[in-house]
Amino acid sequence: GERFRYQPGQFLTLRVPFEGGWLPRCYSLSSTPLLDEPLRVTVKRVHEGRASNWLCGELQAGQTLEVLPPAGVFVPRSLDGDLLLFGGGSGVTPVLSILRSALLAGSGRILLIYANRDEASVIFRDQLKALASEHPQRLQVIHWLDSVQGIPAVSQLAELARPFAAAEAFICGPGPYMDAAVSALQSLDMPAAQVHVER
Repeated sequence: GERFRYQPGQFLTLRVPFEGGWLPRCYSLSSTPLLDEPLRVTVKRVHEGRASNWLCGELQAGQTLEVLPPAGVFVPRSLDGDLLLFGGGSGVTPVLSILRSALLAGSGRILLIYANRDEASVIFRDQLKALASEHPQRLQVIHWLDSVQGIPAVSQLAELARPFAAAEAFICGPGPYMDAAVSALQSLDMPAAQVHVER
């Protein structure tokens, strides 16, 4: 238990069986260490993905996987300050762990800008809706759907983020989205030390 103690935003490395050996694959934890809940990762099936297709299609309840201890530095310095979170697609996974942990143990305000291709692609939709309803003074979730609004421009992300320019920022998602979010925060003169990117 002690070896698998983790911080919000960290990941697990799963050893996925493949051709007599195994493939190492890193998946962010979507659970929070602040509740008595099992460690949980979220796996998005990738076209021709050797590991994700096995995990989503072959792995059955009761089977055992080798997992390395939690790792990663995509972790808030404190859960008490304001947080600006950018999640894109399945990149929302570590962001959700940070968000849930901050709501449980922190006191700051949280803005999540969550980009997806379309409404059907939104992971954790119901959970985010429930959290926003439970914490209306602290949590705001902005859903950006490319099918409705187009791909977000740097200037658009900057305007959404502007009220949180003094917050600590966490960015995870597809490369172009992360690059746009970083550029948006640079345009707001957010210090680099406040910006954390998980690739």
